Amino acid sequence: MSELLLRPLTESDEFAFIQGAKLWAQDELSWYAFDWRPGLPFAEYLERLQKNAAGLELPEGFVPNTMLYGFVDGQIVGRLHVRHRLSEALKRRGGHVGYAVAPSFRSRGYAQSMLMLAIPICARLGISDIMLTCGDENAASCRVIEACGGRLTERFFDESDRIWVRRYSITASKLSGGAG
Repeated sequence: MSELLLRPLTESDEFAFIQGAKLWAQDELSWYAFDWRPGLPFAEYLERLQKNAAGLELPEGFVPNTMLYGFVDGQIVGRLHVRHRLSEALKRRGGHVGYAVAPSFRSRGYAQSMLMLAIPICARLGISDIMLTCGDENAASCRVIEACGGRLTERFFDESDRIWVRRYSITASKLSGGAG
């Protein structure tokens, strides 16, 4: 596996970003980007991401957040979303971190690498107890979270999606060199 770099997008990433979006053609685009749609100028998307991180003019239901993309050899293989704080809805389902890997790059360890890289980022944001959720049937995500130190804290039925969900907790200070 080539080394993964997790970072925010820059102006020079437009081509990689557009190519990355094509990898999600068969999936809901929100797995790749929440605030971008084909035709939206890339500069506007970057501005939206900066505003999201600063907590400015947030879309309905959003909290301050940082969107990071996983790059391998200049290609985007996935994305990771760090929510700086939790709304009531995110306390129930979603948590501090959400991640997704493009279908063609799954089962290569990229999700685990991205999540491990996110732990010290959460610690720097003052998040010492990182909450994550995933569908109970998503065995791959359960393995990723557990491999990154996730402790199962609850299993519950989500009435709106009609699925069982697992809630996990990762203690940031234990895994980020004591930061947090």
